[in-house]
Amino acid sequence: MNIFSKAKTAHLFPKNLSFHRKYLTVASFDNKQITVGVGGGDIAGDNSDSFDAVQDTPHSKISFSTIFLRDACASPESVDFSTRQKSFSTAHVAQELEILGIPTVTSKNGQDHLEVQWKHHDGTKQTSIYSESFLKKSKTLASRLEGKYFPTEKVHWTAKDLIKDMKMLNLDYRAYLEGDATFRNALKALNKYGICFVNHIDDPLQNPKTQDLSESNTLLWPVAKMAQNFGYIKSTFYGTLFNVKNDKTPKNIANTNVFLPLHMDLCYYESPPGLQLLHFIKNSTLGGENVFADSFLAASRIKQSDPDAYEALKTVPITFHYNNNNEYYYYLRPLIVEDPFVKDFETGEPLIKEVNYSPPFQGPFELNITGDEDSKLWDDFIRGMIVFEEAINDRANQYIVKSPENTCVIFDNRRVLHSRLEFSDQNGGDRWLMGCYVDGDSYRSRLRTCLSKEVAD
Repeated sequence: MNIFSKAKTAHLFPKNLSFHRKYLTVASFDNKQITVGVGGGDIAGDNSDSFDAVQDTPHSKISFSTIFLRDACASPESVDFSTRQKSFSTAHVAQELEILGIPTVTSKNGQDHLEVQWKHHDGTKQTSIYSESFLKKSKTLASRLEGKYFPTEKVHWTAKDLIKDMKMLNLDYRAYLEGDATFRNALKALNKYGICFVNHIDDPLQNPKTQDLSESNTLLWPVAKMAQNFGYIKSTFYGTLFNVKNDKTPKNIANTNVFLPLHMDLCYYESPPGLQLLHFIKNSTLGGENVFADSFLAASRIKQSDPDAYEALKTVPITFHYNNNNEYYYYLRPLIVEDPFVKDFETGEPLIKEVNYSPPFQGPFELNITGDEDSKLWDDFIRGMIVFEEAINDRANQYIVKSPENTCVIFDNRRVLHSRLEFSDQNGGDRWLMGCYVDGDSYRSRLRTCLSKEVAD
């Protein structure tokens, strides 16, 4: 039976009684928790605040911590109306928290609300009101995270999977900049596959103000305009924007014409960028195709086939560094990172949060390398790395594309690996990409706000 059913049950009571339909009731309470009944049902006569007067079957009982409820209070005394920031700390209100009187249920704007009066340890009092919808949303971890994370929409892809959905992944530049539906489609594609493509970009070389990149004209370039749809651009030691050209004295392997293996950018940063944007301004050389692969697919396959290796890939730290050109960046992190809070709500298994893989910027290992350390963990780790590389280097799992000029690829730098095949300019062709980064927080903020707006519409 649907516990949220609103079917009338008035025929169960004598006809001479009046009825007040109530979907939220108080079952019991003390200073530690409040138990409410949530669901459908009619309340008979004057017993509108009595849980016993409701048919038990259509109601679902939920017990909430009183500290949780007090901490979640959104009244003007607790949360500033303008800034939306809390005016108290959890520890302060949790001390010797008491309920004054009996919690009641009131009706407002067609919805039931739980009203509780609190007394704090310092003698101050506070009245809090919680809507039925808030209490329902707070019932399970899955419902609490709804609208904040979107794990069920993610697809771990092979090349065939990506090719089947090219219509979703390819977007028009002008429509993208306008936001609305096209930009929402970009957000959905990035959440689902970790990649999308923006086409028909204005040629910046036709604009006299965008002939050469400088900090003064940064925001005039198309790649900057596209990045700003997500929020602010993440500056790095490469600058706000960066050029990718064939350099005779390169400081980075990306600025050469040799094969660039699959990798992620800036794994040696404490907080690597969430998104990378690459605008193909010139791309007429021989070769130089781009390769993309889903690291989550490879990681999930290892989890299924070799759990010990998977655990080792979550445990053994890899050294990532950049020590060149008077810069020295360094960070230790495992290949696979799971989210400790966001789980697959069908299996209860933790979900993969990010993968860290960048052989060109990998330094010597720091742990598990001597005989007095855990040799089994090391063996499991190496076995897992081999299987991981076999998966990502399998052509069936790679999307390979020679991107047309004035196309931009946007991809999740914490999920999608990117590579470039060797190229030659013997045909007189040229290669010039312009790129930038966006923090994952900015991208996820836009994802939440745009998708919530879509639901509201």
